[in-house]
Amino acid sequence: MDLQSLLAGLIHGLGLVSLSAAIGGLVLELLVVPAELTILRARLQRWITVCLAVLTLTTLGELVIRTQMMSREPFVVAIIALPDVVKHTHFGAIFTVRCAGLALAVLLSLARSAALRFFCLLITVGITLTTSLTGHAADWGDLTFNIAIDWAHGVAAAVWTGGLFGLALVILRRGPLVPALSLALIARRFSRLAAVCLIAVVLTGICNAWWQLGEVSRLWNTSYGRVLLVKLLVVGGLVWLGAINRYVIIPRLSVDRGSRGIGGRLFRILRLAIFGSRSRANSEPASSQLSEYVAWEALFALAVFACTAALSEATPARHTAFERKPTSHVTPVGPRSGGGASSIGTVTPPSGDPARGRTLFVKLRCFTCHTVGAELVPAPSQPGPDLAGVGRRHPGYLVESIMNPNAMILDGPGYTDSRGLSIMPDYRDKLTVGDLIDLVAYLGSL
Repeated sequence: MDLQSLLAGLIHGLGLVSLSAAIGGLVLELLVVPAELTILRARLQRWITVCLAVLTLTTLGELVIRTQMMSREPFVVAIIALPDVVKHTHFGAIFTVRCAGLALAVLLSLARSAALRFFCLLITVGITLTTSLTGHAADWGDLTFNIAIDWAHGVAAAVWTGGLFGLALVILRRGPLVPALSLALIARRFSRLAAVCLIAVVLTGICNAWWQLGEVSRLWNTSYGRVLLVKLLVVGGLVWLGAINRYVIIPRLSVDRGSRGIGGRLFRILRLAIFGSRSRANSEPASSQLSEYVAWEALFALAVFACTAALSEATPARHTAFERKPTSHVTPVGPRSGGGASSIGTVTPPSGDPARGRTLFVKLRCFTCHTVGAELVPAPSQPGPDLAGVGRRHPGYLVESIMNPNAMILDGPGYTDSRGLSIMPDYRDKLTVGDLIDLVAYLGSL
Protein backbone atom coordinates (compact mmCIF):
# COMPACT_ATOMS: atom_id res chain seq x y z
CA MET A 1 0.00 0.00 0.00
CA ASP A 2 1.47 3.36 -1.07
CA LEU A 3 1.48 6.55 1.01
CA GLN A 4 -1.58 7.95 -0.77
CA SER A 5 -3.62 4.82 -0.11
CA LEU A 6 -2.44 4.80 3.50
CA LEU A 7 -3.60 8.38 3.95
CA ALA A 8 -6.93 7.56 2.33
CA GLY A 9 -7.32 4.60 4.69
CA LEU A 10 -6.53 6.72 7.76
CA ILE A 11 -9.07 9.38 6.76
CA HIS A 12 -11.68 6.76 5.95
CA GLY A 13 -11.04 4.95 9.24
CA LEU A 14 -11.35 8.15 11.27
CA GLY A 15 -14.61 8.86 9.45
CA LEU A 16 -15.95 5.42 10.33
CA VAL A 17 -15.02 5.88 13.99
CA SER A 18 -16.65 9.31 14.22
CA LEU A 19 -19.81 8.12 12.43
CA SER A 20 -20.10 5.11 14.72
CA ALA A 21 -19.48 7.26 17.79
CA ALA A 22 -22.25 9.65 16.73
CA ILE A 23 -24.74 6.83 16.12
CA GLY A 24 -23.77 5.01 19.30
CA GLY A 25 -23.98 8.23 21.32
CA LEU A 26 -27.48 8.96 20.01
CA VAL A 27 -28.60 5.42 20.82
CA LEU A 28 -27.18 5.71 24.34
CA GLU A 29 -28.96 9.03 24.87
CA LEU A 30 -32.33 8.00 23.44
CA LEU A 31 -32.57 4.34 24.47
CA VAL A 32 -30.10 3.55 27.23
CA VAL A 33 -29.44 6.43 29.64
CA PRO A 34 -32.37 7.13 32.05
CA ALA A 35 -34.16 10.43 31.41
CA GLU A 36 -33.49 11.71 34.92
CA LEU A 37 -29.70 11.77 34.34
CA THR A 38 -29.88 15.16 32.62
CA ILE A 39 -26.22 16.08 33.17
CA LEU A 40 -25.04 12.83 31.63
CA ARG A 41 -27.38 13.24 28.67
CA ALA A 42 -26.12 16.80 28.13
CA ARG A 43 -22.55 15.47 27.98
CA LEU A 44 -23.62 12.88 25.43
CA GLN A 45 -25.25 15.59 23.32
CA ARG A 46 -22.01 17.59 23.21
CA TRP A 47 -20.09 14.40 22.40
CA ILE A 48 -22.44 13.67 19.48
CA THR A 49 -22.01 17.16 18.02
CA VAL A 50 -18.21 16.87 18.21
CA CYS A 51 -18.30 13.47 16.49
CA LEU A 52 -20.49 14.81 13.67
CA ALA A 53 -18.13 17.78 13.23
CA VAL A 54 -15.15 15.42 12.96
CA LEU A 55 -17.09 13.30 10.46
CA THR A 56 -17.71 16.41 8.35
CA LEU A 57 -13.99 17.18 8.26
CA THR A 58 -13.06 13.62 7.35
CA THR A 59 -15.68 13.63 4.58
CA LEU A 60 -14.12 16.75 3.06
CA GLY A 61 -10.66 15.23 3.46
CA GLU A 62 -11.77 12.02 1.77
CA LEU A 63 -13.13 14.00 -1.18
CA VAL A 64 -9.78 15.74 -1.63
CA ILE A 65 -7.69 12.57 -1.39
CA ARG A 66 -10.03 10.64 -3.72
CA THR A 67 -9.87 13.45 -6.25
CA GLN A 68 -6.09 13.36 -6.14
CA MET A 69 -6.12 9.58 -6.64
CA MET A 70 -8.55 9.88 -9.58
CA SER A 71 -6.67 12.70 -11.32
CA ARG A 72 -3.20 11.33 -10.49
CA GLU A 73 -2.05 14.91 -10.19
CA PRO A 74 -0.21 16.79 -7.39
CA PHE A 75 -2.36 18.00 -4.51
CA VAL A 76 -2.61 21.62 -5.69
CA VAL A 77 -3.59 20.60 -9.23
CA ALA A 78 -6.08 18.03 -7.93
CA ILE A 79 -7.96 20.75 -6.01
CA ILE A 80 -8.91 22.30 -9.36
CA ALA A 81 -10.57 19.03 -10.36
CA LEU A 82 -12.86 18.98 -7.29
CA PRO A 83 -15.89 20.52 -9.08
CA ASP A 84 -15.64 17.96 -11.89
CA VAL A 85 -15.49 15.07 -9.44
CA VAL A 86 -18.49 16.37 -7.51
CA LYS A 87 -20.56 16.96 -10.66
CA HIS A 88 -19.60 14.07 -12.91
CA THR A 89 -18.68 11.03 -10.78
CA HIS A 90 -20.57 8.48 -8.74
CA PHE A 91 -18.45 9.32 -5.70
CA GLY A 92 -19.25 13.02 -6.15
CA ALA A 93 -23.00 12.38 -6.24
CA ILE A 94 -22.85 10.32 -3.05
CA PHE A 95 -20.58 12.95 -1.48
CA THR A 96 -23.14 15.68 -2.18
CA VAL A 97 -25.93 13.71 -0.50
CA ARG A 98 -23.63 12.87 2.43
CA CYS A 99 -22.70 16.53 2.98
CA ALA A 100 -26.36 17.59 2.92
CA GLY A 101 -27.19 14.91 5.49
CA LEU A 102 -24.24 15.91 7.66
CA ALA A 103 -25.22 19.58 7.65
CA LEU A 104 -28.74 18.70 8.80
CA ALA A 105 -27.47 16.19 11.37
CA VAL A 106 -25.11 18.75 12.94
CA LEU A 107 -27.96 21.25 13.27
CA LEU A 108 -30.29 18.66 14.79
CA SER A 109 -27.59 17.54 17.23
CA LEU A 110 -27.87 20.98 18.83
CA ALA A 111 -31.62 20.58 19.43
CA ARG A 112 -33.06 19.48 22.75
CA SER A 113 -36.36 18.02 21.55
CA ALA A 114 -36.48 14.23 21.76
CA ALA A 115 -38.29 14.04 18.40
CA LEU A 116 -35.62 16.12 16.65
CA ARG A 117 -32.84 14.09 18.21
CA PHE A 118 -34.49 10.89 17.04
CA PHE A 119 -34.65 12.43 13.56
CA CYS A 120 -30.92 13.16 13.90
CA LEU A 121 -30.36 9.45 14.61
CA LEU A 122 -32.29 8.49 11.47
CA ILE A 123 -30.18 10.85 9.37
CA THR A 124 -26.90 9.47 10.72
CA VAL A 125 -28.14 5.96 9.97
CA GLY A 126 -28.84 7.21 6.44
CA ILE A 127 -25.31 8.61 6.21
CA THR A 128 -24.08 5.07 6.88
CA LEU A 129 -25.73 4.08 3.60
CA THR A 130 -23.43 6.49 1.74
CA THR A 131 -20.47 4.52 3.06
CA SER A 132 -21.89 1.33 1.56
CA LEU A 133 -22.61 3.10 -1.74
CA THR A 134 -18.94 4.10 -2.13
CA GLY A 135 -17.48 0.82 -0.89
CA HIS A 136 -16.92 -2.67 -2.30
CA ALA A 137 -20.60 -3.59 -1.88
CA ALA A 138 -21.47 -1.08 -4.63
CA ASP A 139 -19.62 -3.22 -7.21
CA TRP A 140 -22.94 -4.98 -7.85
CA GLY A 141 -24.86 -1.69 -8.25
CA ASP A 142 -26.52 0.86 -5.99
CA LEU A 143 -29.91 -0.82 -5.54
CA THR A 144 -28.92 -4.39 -4.66
CA PHE A 145 -29.26 -6.90 -1.86
CA ASN A 146 -25.51 -6.57 -1.28
CA ILE A 147 -25.90 -2.87 -0.45
CA ALA A 148 -28.76 -3.61 1.96
CA ILE A 149 -26.73 -6.26 3.78
CA ASP A 150 -23.63 -4.06 3.96
CA TRP A 151 -25.74 -1.16 5.27
CA ALA A 152 -27.29 -3.36 7.95
CA HIS A 153 -23.81 -4.57 8.89
CA GLY A 154 -22.54 -0.99 9.18
CA VAL A 155 -25.49 0.20 11.28
CA ALA A 156 -25.33 -2.76 13.70
CA ALA A 157 -21.56 -2.36 14.09
CA ALA A 158 -21.94 1.40 14.63
CA VAL A 159 -24.54 1.01 17.38
CA TRP A 160 -22.38 -1.59 19.15
CA THR A 161 -18.93 -0.03 18.85
CA GLY A 162 -20.14 3.57 18.95
CA GLY A 163 -21.98 2.80 22.17
CA LEU A 164 -18.73 1.44 23.60
CA PHE A 165 -16.96 4.71 22.74
CA GLY A 166 -19.71 6.70 24.47
CA LEU A 167 -19.61 4.48 27.54
CA ALA A 168 -15.83 4.60 27.82
CA LEU A 169 -15.29 8.31 27.11
CA VAL A 170 -18.45 9.97 28.42
CA ILE A 171 -20.34 7.82 30.93
CA LEU A 172 -17.82 5.61 32.72
CA ARG A 173 -15.07 8.20 32.62
CA ARG A 174 -17.13 10.02 35.24
CA GLY A 175 -18.44 6.89 36.87
CA PRO A 176 -18.53 8.20 40.45
CA LEU A 177 -21.11 10.82 39.37
CA VAL A 178 -23.49 8.10 38.16
CA PRO A 179 -25.59 6.45 40.91
CA ALA A 180 -24.92 2.74 41.34
CA LEU A 181 -28.46 1.69 40.43
CA SER A 182 -28.45 3.89 37.33
CA LEU A 183 -25.06 2.51 36.26
CA ALA A 184 -26.40 -1.04 36.62
CA LEU A 185 -29.46 -0.13 34.52
CA ILE A 186 -27.32 1.50 31.81
CA ALA A 187 -24.99 -1.49 31.70
CA ARG A 188 -27.82 -4.02 31.45
CA ARG A 189 -29.64 -2.09 28.72
CA PHE A 190 -26.54 -1.64 26.62
CA SER A 191 -25.49 -5.27 27.10
CA ARG A 192 -28.82 -6.49 25.73
CA LEU A 193 -28.59 -4.06 22.82
CA ALA A 194 -25.01 -5.12 22.07
CA ALA A 195 -26.08 -8.79 22.01
CA VAL A 196 -28.69 -8.05 19.32
CA CYS A 197 -26.15 -6.04 17.32
CA LEU A 198 -23.61 -8.87 17.60
CA ILE A 199 -26.04 -11.33 16.02
CA ALA A 200 -26.73 -8.88 13.18
CA VAL A 201 -23.01 -8.18 12.68
CA VAL A 202 -22.16 -11.90 12.50
CA LEU A 203 -24.93 -12.79 10.03
CA THR A 204 -24.34 -9.83 7.71
CA GLY A 205 -20.57 -10.16 8.07
CA ILE A 206 -20.69 -13.76 6.84
CA CYS A 207 -22.59 -12.65 3.74
CA ASN A 208 -20.18 -9.77 3.06
CA ALA A 209 -17.12 -11.98 3.55
CA TRP A 210 -18.42 -14.62 1.16
CA TRP A 211 -19.24 -12.07 -1.53
CA GLN A 212 -15.81 -10.42 -1.28
CA LEU A 213 -13.85 -13.67 -1.09
CA GLY A 214 -15.65 -15.96 -3.52
CA GLU A 215 -13.65 -18.95 -2.29
CA VAL A 216 -12.70 -20.01 1.24
CA SER A 217 -9.08 -20.57 0.24
CA ARG A 218 -8.74 -16.85 -0.56
CA LEU A 219 -9.06 -16.19 3.15
CA TRP A 220 -5.40 -17.15 3.56
CA ASN A 221 -4.13 -16.98 -0.04
CA THR A 222 -4.76 -13.25 -0.58
CA SER A 223 -3.75 -10.11 1.27
CA TYR A 224 -7.43 -9.10 1.54
CA GLY A 225 -8.26 -12.43 3.17
CA ARG A 226 -5.36 -12.21 5.61
CA VAL A 227 -6.45 -8.75 6.78
CA LEU A 228 -9.96 -10.13 7.15
CA LEU A 229 -8.57 -12.96 9.29
CA VAL A 230 -6.87 -10.43 11.58
CA LYS A 231 -10.15 -8.52 11.82
CA LEU A 232 -12.01 -11.68 12.79
CA LEU A 233 -9.48 -12.42 15.54
CA VAL A 234 -9.86 -8.90 16.93
CA VAL A 235 -13.65 -9.18 16.81
CA GLY A 236 -13.33 -12.47 18.68
CA GLY A 237 -11.39 -10.72 21.44
CA LEU A 238 -14.00 -7.96 21.54
CA VAL A 239 -16.79 -10.52 21.91
CA TRP A 240 -14.92 -12.27 24.73
CA LEU A 241 -14.48 -9.02 26.67
CA GLY A 242 -18.16 -8.25 26.15
CA ALA A 243 -19.12 -11.68 27.48
CA ILE A 244 -17.08 -11.08 30.66
CA ASN A 245 -18.88 -7.79 31.15
CA ARG A 246 -22.29 -9.33 30.52
CA TYR A 247 -21.98 -12.50 32.58
CA VAL A 248 -19.43 -11.62 35.28
CA ILE A 249 -19.23 -7.88 35.98
CA ILE A 250 -22.74 -6.57 35.31
CA PRO A 251 -24.41 -9.06 37.69
CA ARG A 252 -22.15 -7.70 40.45
CA LEU A 253 -23.57 -4.20 39.95
CA SER A 254 -27.05 -5.19 41.12
CA VAL A 255 -28.70 -7.28 43.79
CA ASP A 256 -29.28 -10.11 41.32
CA ARG A 257 -25.79 -11.56 41.08
CA GLY A 258 -26.63 -14.65 39.07
CA SER A 259 -25.73 -14.95 35.40
CA ARG A 260 -28.83 -16.84 34.28
CA GLY A 261 -29.88 -18.15 30.93
CA ILE A 262 -28.32 -20.38 28.30
CA GLY A 263 -25.77 -17.72 27.38
CA GLY A 264 -24.52 -17.44 30.94
CA ARG A 265 -24.17 -21.21 31.31
CA LEU A 266 -22.38 -21.56 27.98
CA PHE A 267 -19.98 -18.77 28.92
CA ARG A 268 -19.15 -20.42 32.25
CA ILE A 269 -18.52 -23.76 30.50
CA LEU A 270 -16.31 -22.14 27.87
CA ARG A 271 -14.41 -20.17 30.49
CA LEU A 272 -13.85 -23.32 32.52
CA ALA A 273 -12.62 -25.18 29.43
CA ILE A 274 -10.14 -22.41 28.54
CA PHE A 275 -8.77 -21.52 31.98
CA GLY A 276 -9.19 -24.91 33.65
CA SER A 277 -10.69 -23.60 36.89
CA ARG A 278 -12.88 -20.83 38.17
CA SER A 279 -11.28 -17.43 38.37
CA ARG A 280 -10.59 -16.10 41.82
CA ALA A 281 -13.03 -13.61 43.23
CA ASN A 282 -12.12 -10.04 42.34
CA SER A 283 -12.13 -7.59 45.24
CA GLU A 284 -12.07 -4.58 42.88
CA PRO A 285 -15.37 -2.62 42.86
CA ALA A 286 -17.66 -3.73 40.04
CA SER A 287 -18.00 -0.17 38.69
CA SER A 288 -14.22 0.21 38.38
CA GLN A 289 -13.89 -3.19 36.77
CA LEU A 290 -16.66 -2.32 34.32
CA SER A 291 -14.85 0.89 33.35
CA GLU A 292 -11.63 -1.03 32.77
CA TYR A 293 -13.18 -3.72 30.59
CA VAL A 294 -15.28 -1.27 28.56
CA ALA A 295 -12.10 0.74 27.91
CA TRP A 296 -10.44 -2.42 26.59
CA GLU A 297 -13.49 -3.13 24.45
CA ALA A 298 -13.25 0.37 22.98
CA LEU A 299 -9.58 -0.21 22.11
CA PHE A 300 -10.43 -3.50 20.41
CA ALA A 301 -13.19 -1.69 18.50
CA LEU A 302 -10.61 0.82 17.25
CA ALA A 303 -8.49 -2.08 16.02
CA VAL A 304 -11.53 -3.45 14.17
CA PHE A 305 -11.99 -0.09 12.44
CA ALA A 306 -8.30 -0.08 11.49
CA CYS A 307 -8.76 -3.44 9.77
CA THR A 308 -11.97 -2.22 8.11
CA ALA A 309 -10.16 0.84 6.73
CA ALA A 310 -7.38 -1.40 5.37
CA LEU A 311 -9.95 -3.67 3.70
CA SER A 312 -11.64 -0.67 2.09
CA GLU A 313 -8.37 0.23 0.34
CA ALA A 314 -7.53 -3.35 -0.65
CA THR A 315 -8.70 -5.12 -3.80
CA PRO A 316 -11.38 -7.69 -2.83
CA ALA A 317 -10.10 -11.24 -2.94
CA ARG A 318 -12.68 -12.14 -5.60
CA HIS A 319 -10.79 -9.83 -8.00
CA THR A 320 -7.23 -10.38 -6.78
CA ALA A 321 -6.70 -13.79 -8.33
CA PHE A 322 -8.43 -12.81 -11.60
CA GLU A 323 -8.87 -16.49 -12.38
CA ARG A 324 -10.98 -17.42 -15.38
CA LYS A 325 -12.67 -20.76 -15.92
CA PRO A 326 -12.91 -22.57 -19.25
CA THR A 327 -16.41 -22.61 -20.72
CA SER A 328 -18.03 -25.72 -22.12
CA HIS A 329 -19.84 -23.61 -24.74
CA VAL A 330 -16.70 -22.88 -26.78
CA THR A 331 -14.43 -25.44 -28.41
CA PRO A 332 -10.86 -24.82 -27.25
CA VAL A 333 -8.49 -23.82 -30.02
CA GLY A 334 -5.41 -25.98 -30.27
CA PRO A 335 -1.90 -24.79 -31.28
CA ARG A 336 -1.47 -23.96 -34.92
CA SER A 337 0.69 -26.21 -37.04
CA GLY A 338 4.25 -25.26 -37.66
CA GLY A 339 5.30 -25.07 -34.04
CA GLY A 340 5.48 -21.29 -34.03
CA ALA A 341 2.38 -20.55 -31.94
CA SER A 342 2.51 -19.74 -28.29
CA SER A 343 -0.05 -21.09 -25.84
CA ILE A 344 -3.26 -19.14 -25.38
CA GLY A 345 -2.79 -15.84 -23.54
CA THR A 346 0.97 -15.53 -24.02
CA VAL A 347 1.16 -13.55 -27.28
CA THR A 348 3.03 -10.29 -26.63
CA PRO A 349 1.75 -7.33 -28.69
CA PRO A 350 4.07 -4.43 -29.60
CA SER A 351 4.17 -1.31 -27.42
CA GLY A 352 1.12 0.92 -27.82
CA ASP A 353 -0.02 4.37 -26.74
CA PRO A 354 -1.69 4.19 -23.28
CA ALA A 355 -3.17 7.70 -23.65
CA ARG A 356 -4.88 6.78 -26.89
CA GLY A 357 -5.94 3.49 -25.32
CA ARG A 358 -7.64 5.39 -22.48
CA THR A 359 -9.50 7.48 -25.05
CA LEU A 360 -10.70 4.27 -26.70
CA PHE A 361 -11.71 2.86 -23.30
CA VAL A 362 -13.96 5.89 -22.74
CA LYS A 363 -15.21 5.97 -26.35
CA LEU A 364 -16.25 2.30 -26.17
CA ARG A 365 -17.86 3.00 -22.77
CA CYS A 366 -15.98 0.13 -21.16
CA PHE A 367 -16.55 1.90 -17.84
CA THR A 368 -20.20 0.82 -18.07
CA CYS A 369 -19.13 -2.57 -16.69
CA HIS A 370 -15.57 -2.06 -15.41
CA THR A 371 -14.02 0.08 -12.68
CA VAL A 372 -10.40 1.06 -13.26
CA GLY A 373 -9.12 1.93 -9.81
CA ALA A 374 -8.56 5.65 -9.26
CA GLU A 375 -9.17 6.65 -12.89
CA LEU A 376 -11.47 9.65 -13.37
CA VAL A 377 -14.28 7.88 -15.26
CA PRO A 378 -17.98 7.34 -14.44
CA ALA A 379 -18.86 4.52 -12.08
CA PRO A 380 -20.07 1.24 -13.66
CA SER A 381 -23.81 0.68 -13.95
CA GLN A 382 -23.64 -3.00 -14.96
CA PRO A 383 -21.77 -5.99 -13.49
CA GLY A 384 -18.23 -6.56 -14.64
CA PRO A 385 -14.81 -7.34 -13.14
CA ASP A 386 -12.77 -4.61 -11.47
CA LEU A 387 -9.76 -3.82 -13.69
CA ALA A 388 -7.66 -2.25 -10.93
CA GLY A 389 -4.32 -4.03 -11.02
CA VAL A 390 -5.09 -5.91 -14.24
CA GLY A 391 -1.84 -4.53 -15.65
CA ARG A 392 -0.04 -7.26 -13.72
CA ARG A 393 -1.49 -9.79 -16.15
CA HIS A 394 0.36 -10.86 -19.31
CA PRO A 395 -0.56 -8.65 -22.34
CA GLY A 396 -1.65 -11.75 -24.21
CA TYR A 397 -4.26 -12.41 -21.52
CA LEU A 398 -5.65 -8.92 -22.12
CA VAL A 399 -5.74 -9.43 -25.90
CA GLU A 400 -7.65 -12.68 -25.49
CA SER A 401 -10.03 -11.17 -22.93
CA ILE A 402 -11.00 -8.38 -25.36
CA MET A 403 -11.18 -10.30 -28.63
CA ASN A 404 -12.40 -13.70 -27.42
CA PRO A 405 -14.04 -13.31 -23.99
CA ASN A 406 -15.79 -16.69 -24.31
CA ALA A 407 -12.52 -18.61 -24.55
CA MET A 408 -12.32 -18.53 -20.78
CA ILE A 409 -15.05 -16.85 -18.75
CA LEU A 410 -14.40 -14.93 -15.57
CA ASP A 411 -16.54 -16.26 -12.73
CA GLY A 412 -18.51 -13.44 -11.14
CA PRO A 413 -22.05 -12.19 -10.38
CA GLY A 414 -23.88 -11.33 -13.58
CA TYR A 415 -20.84 -11.86 -15.81
CA THR A 416 -22.66 -14.43 -18.00
CA ASP A 417 -26.03 -14.58 -19.75
CA SER A 418 -28.68 -17.32 -19.59
CA ARG A 419 -26.60 -19.45 -21.99
CA GLY A 420 -23.51 -19.24 -19.82
CA LEU A 421 -21.71 -16.98 -22.31
CA SER A 422 -19.84 -13.79 -21.40
CA ILE A 423 -21.93 -10.61 -21.48
CA MET A 424 -18.94 -8.71 -22.89
CA PRO A 425 -19.73 -7.17 -26.32
CA ASP A 426 -18.01 -8.36 -29.52
CA TYR A 427 -15.35 -5.83 -30.57
CA ARG A 428 -13.99 -7.64 -33.64
CA ASP A 429 -15.66 -5.18 -36.03
CA LYS A 430 -15.04 -2.13 -33.83
CA LEU A 431 -11.29 -2.24 -33.26
CA THR A 432 -8.38 -2.09 -35.66
CA VAL A 433 -5.16 -3.90 -34.78
CA GLY A 434 -3.68 -0.55 -33.74
CA ASP A 435 -6.70 0.19 -31.54
CA LEU A 436 -6.31 -3.17 -29.82
CA ILE A 437 -2.60 -2.58 -29.18
CA ASP A 438 -3.28 0.85 -27.68
CA LEU A 439 -6.16 -0.43 -25.53
CA VAL A 440 -3.99 -3.25 -24.18
CA ALA A 441 -1.23 -0.72 -23.48
CA TYR A 442 -3.69 1.34 -21.41
CA LEU A 443 -4.93 -1.70 -19.46
CA GLY A 444 -1.33 -2.70 -18.89
CA SER A 445 -0.70 0.67 -17.24
CA LEU A 446 -3.35 0.06 -14.54
